[in-house]
Amino acid sequence: MKLQSKLVILLLSLCLLCSCTPQTRSAFSQHIYIWQRIWTAEHAVALAQSKTDFTELRVLALQLHQAKNGPVWTQATVDLPLLAADGRAVHMVVRLDGQLKQLPTTVLQQKLLTLLQLWQQQGVKATQLELDYDCASSQLGAYAAWLKDLRQMLPQKIVLSITALPDWLGKVGWHELQQQADQLTLQVHSVLSPQQGLFQAELAKSWAQQMSAEAQKPFYIAVPSYHSALLKQGDGWLVESELPLQSQAKRKELWLDAQQVQDFSLWLQQQNWPLLRGLVWFRLPLPSDKRSWSYAQLQAVSSGKPLVADLNISVKDKSPQFELVAENHGFVAAQLPAEIHLSGNSCSAADAVSGYQLNFSKDKNQLQFMLSKAEAVLQPGQRLVLGWALCQKLSVAKITESKSQG
Repeated sequence: MKLQSKLVILLLSLCLLCSCTPQTRSAFSQHIYIWQRIWTAEHAVALAQSKTDFTELRVLALQLHQAKNGPVWTQATVDLPLLAADGRAVHMVVRLDGQLKQLPTTVLQQKLLTLLQLWQQQGVKATQLELDYDCASSQLGAYAAWLKDLRQMLPQKIVLSITALPDWLGKVGWHELQQQADQLTLQVHSVLSPQQGLFQAELAKSWAQQMSAEAQKPFYIAVPSYHSALLKQGDGWLVESELPLQSQAKRKELWLDAQQVQDFSLWLQQQNWPLLRGLVWFRLPLPSDKRSWSYAQLQAVSSGKPLVADLNISVKDKSPQFELVAENHGFVAAQLPAEIHLSGNSCSAADAVSGYQLNFSKDKNQLQFMLSKAEAVLQPGQRLVLGWALCQKLSVAKITESKSQG
């Protein structure tokens, strides 16, 4: 066969391969929510960090909450000059409490038009209005009718998008609701009972597949980058997330498995779904946001970098008071060691905490910390004191990993 013919066949093969390849990362955009109600100096650094990783910003602007005495409006204090200087397209997000007895009409329309005008006058590229409303699935038809009326009041150039819940999929009114929106965002985190956790990858895949089959408009998938906690209250639970709750109740942490979220993200990017546009991460991390991932972790997960634990066991402070400390500088949970052996000099007292037990040698200069729990992990960014000792000198001599670590 002639060389020219071989080249033609090779080029045709490459063209066919490219046409059948699932969507690539370049066609898959990633957005991020900014959910703080009060903007601070931390936002300038966070926005600068995020600029190369996330193409559009979804900013909480207004919230209507159902309180005991009735609905309460809360307007976020957004740094509009900072947001305008950032230059990215912005979705103005309005959060409507799912417990509202009736959706607002005239008041909301007035507030929305005023805010849109203010943001645009300040130079913010407010291209979309996003409504975040946890509507009961039995009320989707009524929500669609309400949305239709609202749409007529908005400027024609504004794209109207809504967040959607997995419970809406396949329900009566879901088709009609989609007709009133220009874009959809399916939320796959914090949609189950709190006891079931924040995110389940297999369920998220199932919901995403159903969404791809039923979607009539372009859609995104919203994924988490935070953890939360449960606070016991009577027979039920309170959920503590981005805002700390003033309560003395014992907290049960709900940690998010970063590897599961990344695996889901990478799987999603391989799907050949024409209407899928990308991911939306909840939420932009700030140093003061103690329940959000660090930006380094969010960047690693969202960019598909390998996720590893980085557990450091060290002796802190100076003679004669020492602490044995574990720190996880990685991006996934780290298994705590089964045993930690310390070598000391002139030790007079010591104790173990955080699930460890202490064995003292006869001369009290060899300390053995043994893990008493079957499974104990340290989450990314966590620091945990494992014990203390009074010695002239103290250092780590040997670390024995747990069996589950291999």
